[in-house]
Amino acid sequence: MRTRVITSTLAGAALIAAALPTTAHAGTATGRSSTAVSYSVVISGTVSGRSFRRSATLVLRSTVTRVTTNGTNPVDVCLKSGFPAGAPQVGAIWYGSNSACFGGTAALDMAYVRTSGNTATVSPDSRISASGSNNFTATGTLTSCVYFPTEGGASYTFRNDGTVSGRISIRGFGGYPCGYSTYTANLSGRR
Repeated sequence: MRTRVITSTLAGAALIAAALPTTAHAGTATGRSSTAVSYSVVISGTVSGRSFRRSATLVLRSTVTRVTTNGTNPVDVCLKSGFPAGAPQVGAIWYGSNSACFGGTAALDMAYVRTSGNTATVSPDSRISASGSNNFTATGTLTSCVYFPTEGGASYTFRNDGTVSGRISIRGFGGYPCGYSTYTANLSGRR
């Protein structure tokens, strides 16, 4: 049974990797070359009961880090909308499987990534969520709480025609007195 799961994951990674361009981009923090494709997407949903609709960038890239404590990701996925920690807005989010998604030189593996067919699922590693690389905000004031995803995840389906669609459903912790916040949204877009 375990062999079937591993085979399915590898086959899914191969299908998703086929969506990546064949030319190598600049090297990553690990010294290896990386390939990536960027999608312009629209995210619509609610965070802490507040509705939002915003533009974002979703990047599908080859694996950044091969030495991890939570398993090597078959691909890495990076979602970025706004700058939650520096300029809070309703629905602003940074949610990536590796800190390199946001310019981090440490290339810290932040999430579990599974693939099946042309779908990648990203779940936060709650053990390192407090590092702050992944975060979102629910309001647009200077006193906004910044929430760090601790559970849930996102699922993205990459299609041969250059489109992508997905669903995000995460719960994040913002410390005292913020507590928890829930972020749910759908997204769609294209390369």
